[in-house]
Amino acid sequence: MTVPPGAGPDAVAPDDRLLMDTFMSQYRLPAVAAADRLGLFPALAGTPADAGQLARAHGLDHHGTSVLLEFLAAQGYLAVHGGRYHLTPSAHAFLLPGGARYWGPMLGLGWDERCAAVRHVVTTGTPAGYRGKGIWETHERSPRHGEQFARAMHAHSAAPAAVLADRLDLAGCASLLEVAGGVGTFAMALARRNPHLKATVMDLPVVEREGERLLAEAGLADRVVLRTGDMFTDPWPDAQDRVLLADVLSDWDDAHCRTLLERARTSLAAGGRLLVHQVLPDDAARLSPAVTGYSLALAVMTGGRLRTLPELTGLLTEAGFADCTATPVYGHYALVTARPA
Repeated sequence: MTVPPGAGPDAVAPDDRLLMDTFMSQYRLPAVAAADRLGLFPALAGTPADAGQLARAHGLDHHGTSVLLEFLAAQGYLAVHGGRYHLTPSAHAFLLPGGARYWGPMLGLGWDERCAAVRHVVTTGTPAGYRGKGIWETHERSPRHGEQFARAMHAHSAAPAAVLADRLDLAGCASLLEVAGGVGTFAMALARRNPHLKATVMDLPVVEREGERLLAEAGLADRVVLRTGDMFTDPWPDAQDRVLLADVLSDWDDAHCRTLLERARTSLAAGGRLLVHQVLPDDAARLSPAVTGYSLALAVMTGGRLRTLPELTGLLTEAGFADCTATPVYGHYALVTARPA
């Protein structure tokens, strides 16, 4: 399967990097304020360290510390030399307590729940979710929160889904299962582009009403079916030509990801392919405040994480997949494909 350059209007339209940067900027102040309260800037001024060294020395969570330091470096407060984080001149000038130009008291004026959430994930390694309540459990208990989240994910995914549909070759593919697909944003885009395709979207019941409304408006209710259920415990449709995980694996830890990938493998038909569409950080992306801010946001909200291609390939191999390839598709997004080994 190939992803040739697209020629449609979505392929030449502006991508969503500006919006991603704007949205993730909400974590800029919380990252700096939390690092200040945790004493990370004077700690690094005294002894530059990598994330693991800093976490061990101060009793912090390794992953939370790692995503925080990467985001601070992307913002320009830290520099990386030999794998260790050093203060930049701006951090030296304004973020060391006792200095004549120390900004700590000013940062304290901006302290809010998001700042506390960042500090929480760095100190405990557990997500803050919605004010300390799990995000998925909150959606199940509160339909209002769940529907709001579903609409937000649809808005966030509409452009990437359209471009993927424009570029992805699905000739010969008759069936597709989109797991944790929300209201079916990707499935609808792919079905609209491929009239021969029938798709099933699996997600929790909270998205059903909004999904059915959008499907009816799009005139796709006959080819895209919503199937409510828990992706970890309920059965998946089998004999699928394609299984799509779009912005799913980044919400979970490795153990949950392995479970999802193993279930995806058993749901594929002979000759089927797994499609993983998500932000895939590379060396350049690690310098992006949008990508590193997204990584911090995932840690804070869901306990998930962005994974590099080698990390994702490792999970896929463990779950019984082979021939893993990645192709940049849109903005910060890439498509990873694999087949059952």
